[in-house]
Amino acid sequence: MIRLTASLTLPLCLCVAALTHAASPPNDPHYQAQGSWGQAFDDQWALKSQRVYADIAPADPQAEVIVAVIDTGLDYTHEDLASEKIWRNAAETKNGRDDDGNGYVDDLIGWNFVDHSNNPWDLSGHGTHIAGVVAACTNNGIGIAGASPTATIMPLKVANFVGQAQSANVAAAIHYAVDHGARIINLSLGSELVTDLERRAAEYARERDVLIVVSAGNRGLSAEQQGYPTLPGVLVVGASDVAGARAGFSNFGGNLALLAPGVDVLSLRARDTDFIALSDPLDYPGEAAVVGEDARYYRASGTSFSAAITTGIASRLLAAQPRMSSSELKQRLIQGAIDVEPPGVDQLSGYGQLDYIASLGVDPGQAIDARLASAALELDDASLYVTLTGTAAAASFTGAELQVRAAAGSIPVPAEPEDGKKRKKKKKKRSKKDEPPPPDPYAWQTIATMSEPVQGGSLGRYGVTELTSTAGGSTQWELRLVVTNQNGATREAQMSLALPAPELPAEPEVAQDE
Repeated sequence: MIRLTASLTLPLCLCVAALTHAASPPNDPHYQAQGSWGQAFDDQWALKSQRVYADIAPADPQAEVIVAVIDTGLDYTHEDLASEKIWRNAAETKNGRDDDGNGYVDDLIGWNFVDHSNNPWDLSGHGTHIAGVVAACTNNGIGIAGASPTATIMPLKVANFVGQAQSANVAAAIHYAVDHGARIINLSLGSELVTDLERRAAEYARERDVLIVVSAGNRGLSAEQQGYPTLPGVLVVGASDVAGARAGFSNFGGNLALLAPGVDVLSLRARDTDFIALSDPLDYPGEAAVVGEDARYYRASGTSFSAAITTGIASRLLAAQPRMSSSELKQRLIQGAIDVEPPGVDQLSGYGQLDYIASLGVDPGQAIDARLASAALELDDASLYVTLTGTAAAASFTGAELQVRAAAGSIPVPAEPEDGKKRKKKKKKRSKKDEPPPPDPYAWQTIATMSEPVQGGSLGRYGVTELTSTAGGSTQWELRLVVTNQNGATREAQMSLALPAPELPAEPEVAQDE
């Protein structure tokens, strides 16, 4: 590994993307290429899926957006990340003094919270990969294209060589980013435990109108109970594959906002790094992810890079409308997401697949939020209830309905008689006075209506007996929440529930003769 001195020498090549129109495809070789590592799809399929440089996209936005990358640092000498793409602290001069009085001496381009220095050099490569996805030089005839032509990267190093970070450093980096003008923070780090210090830092960012984009995690497990996805106000992003489906490794849960490309994402390689090898995977030959004859590019899969794609798109949206609040920006991203299976907002895909073009047309004033976040069983006076929590809200809320139906194939089938002979059922002749036939348990049936919005709270308590009866005797249900806006638009959320199987009584012990 190469350690650079604190002189922070930056490349002088010029990015010219801000001078071009989005309808002009970038001339970056990997943006034009396919199959550079033997794959059957475009090298930069992840970026192309967002159509930021397609004919239907508007002209490149011109306003600068500062994006803080809280990660393993940055290779600020990479030829495809020119000096104007790296944030500069205008209040600081290299003189060994803390000119701006912020507690950090000579913090010219950010800070290294690991080594407590002004040199956030990347020894791992992960942070450089994130930064390249967001803001690599575009249309410069070199390497790859970046998602946002006017994003500048504020590198804040909190993780060491193997990606380990201390919670105090993460919290301090969030405060630093907010205090120094970052509008978006990319936090693509894994953590099982989140401290109060980090929660307060995230709240500090939200109160000061800074959006934090967080990766969902790569264990294929629920992200609801642990890690940075539980921080207040963050945008949690999972990974989709080349076909647009949720990647199997991507975490899920009620706090998942959306999916973004996260498989074989091509970006910059920090000098002499190979961060996939650091996790010691079984089937990974060393440097197999390195791309290009100059070995300066790298492909990787994970929700870290889904978050980076989302951060890049968010910075484009914000550059086009700099006065947009972080909450409006968040609404544009989730309301513009394209629904994927299963239908509606769900715990596997959130609001759906990130889509830049669709997000451009979103009117935050017509936003609709529908979310079934969690369900809990409660025993009350020998009766069992299901308590649901979630969100049913809209910019001009007019109402919501909660519906239930039996899960496909879940209704119990009557057992065959022991003699094997089928009994013929006598058909009862109906008269006009007879009640109508019962509703189809496999069709949606409304069990509650709401006249007032709910934001992250209780959606009601429902008796298990009534739910089972409505679902034709099934204890496996599908729930649907449908929220309606004043303009007649609706959004739905779905959740599958199943009662736990009853414990079988223990078989009696049989005494044996000795």
